Amino acid sequence: MARGRVLTQGFLTDVDVPSEERLAIHVDVSGMSDAEHMEWVRGLQDLLRTIDASYKAAATGKNEEKPPLRRRSVRVRYVKDEAGRQVKVATFHPYPSMLVNRLKGLRHKVYDLLNQNCLILQEERVGRMKRKLYFLPASLAPEVMARIEELNGDLKALAEDVAEFEESGHFADIMEHVARAGADPNGFSASLTPIRVSPVPLSLSRDFFMQYLEEEKRKALVEIDEKRRAGLEALEREIQRRREEMLEALKRDLQGRFASVMAMAEEAVKAALKGGRARGQAAAKRLGELSRLIRSVGVEFDSKPFEALGSVLSAASSGNAEMVKEAVKELAESLGIQPSGDALRDVELASRAARGKSLLLLTID
Repeated sequence: MARGRVLTQGFLTDVDVPSEERLAIHVDVSGMSDAEHMEWVRGLQDLLRTIDASYKAAATGKNEEKPPLRRRSVRVRYVKDEAGRQVKVATFHPYPSMLVNRLKGLRHKVYDLLNQNCLILQEERVGRMKRKLYFLPASLAPEVMARIEELNGDLKALAEDVAEFEESGHFADIMEHVARAGADPNGFSASLTPIRVSPVPLSLSRDFFMQYLEEEKRKALVEIDEKRRAGLEALEREIQRRREEMLEALKRDLQGRFASVMAMAEEAVKAALKGGRARGQAAAKRLGELSRLIRSVGVEFDSKPFEALGSVLSAASSGNAEMVKEAVKELAESLGIQPSGDALRDVELASRAARGKSLLLLTID
């Protein structure tokens, strides 16, 4: 077990990534009858589908005899305008699907980067969206920011392709179709602002807070300020309460990640012992990322379960049943479980133990 390592510093991290909404256009079709707007939507879908085929052919150099059969999505719904009146609005992306999908892919890469290198302090749902508060360990911050810069380069290239498409005849055809609904399409242009990561320095070290509080208490004694002393006592209680909440959130996140890898290992063991194809590579990669993250935040942890789990995944990938059984035995023992000799049963017990709240694989000072 590593000793004397405590979680000290990092960054509270928020991120702003352009979504596909930036490539969407909203058209008021309230002036059309149901039959008219349905006909307008069908015509728009055909136009978008043809543009997709043409853009794909130009991008890949492969001509296709027919446009793809799948229709592009055009959503029509009732919403309230600024005056509170209900209006019928059609929403769609006037850009080729390849451009929209590139933006989706960029968003996924950003959030994958954060999930691999950050711990989650808080998660809340805002409407249909989930908003997470990330803690980025200080030692990983340069690497994460370097990757964000690379992704911003990809986003800049995408913005240039979007701007180029807006100058094309295809885009003009779509805007002409929009005008048939009675809307004014003039001036519409996508805005793809850079990915912004907003890191706020944060220390969770007990020494940091205690040094600050002791210094403030000394000042209060010198100045004989009872009100200030009472305020410091209240501040100390609140700091400790909030610090414990954050540390518990970090511990819970790490515990959940370990349990997730354990569940993947359970499936790999079952497949290997039944003669199937064990897919332990993904779990091994996840375990490596978790181990790296734990070392970066600097918590004390029992390394034996991690090493034993790595052995289980390696054995499962090899397909050697005897190696799998021996590795599972070591894993069970590392988690305080008496091996039964039945590898399937033991790996299930190990996985269940990893999900249990009472199992403290990690300790944070």
